[in-house]
Amino acid sequence: MAADLGVGGPRRRTGAALTAIRRSRFLMKIQVAAVTVSVAAVSALMLTAGPASAHSYDGKDPYRTGCANSKVNTGKKATLKNEIGESLGVIRLYYSRRCGTNWGETQVPKNATGQITVFTSKKRISFSYRAGNGGHHWGDMVYAPSGVCAQATGTVTAGIGRVNKGSGTTGKACG
Repeated sequence: MAADLGVGGPRRRTGAALTAIRRSRFLMKIQVAAVTVSVAAVSALMLTAGPASAHSYDGKDPYRTGCANSKVNTGKKATLKNEIGESLGVIRLYYSRRCGTNWGETQVPKNATGQITVFTSKKRISFSYRAGNGGHHWGDMVYAPSGVCAQATGTVTAGIGRVNKGSGTTGKACG
């Protein structure tokens, strides 16, 4: 049994008091668990809801939408380099005048896989590519109208081992 130190020395708790304390602690644990689950559920909902400013072109293919018909090479490109500085490909940042969007395109070995990500200060959209297509791949678009800066980053895996993995990020292009 637990003891309390009170006026007049130690005092023993009765069975009913101990039961009440245990019940109170148990209920507190349940309340803490319920709050934890609620916070986790709200956080997950907020993470999956996506940005409030999502545009209808965000995450879409520039060629299927016709946006690539008005594409302009921004002049921003980067070499996809491995850890010892060897080139495994290149990524270029493009802009569609008609759609107000940006996307990245890579030229890599035809057996390579990787990822293309285009991003602004508020949005980030990624696309994973598989081997094939002659090594020419493009990512999905991000809406970045006039005045919004965008960049593209690419990764490439062209075989086994670290020397066959590379990455690069273009400079910013501000429309």
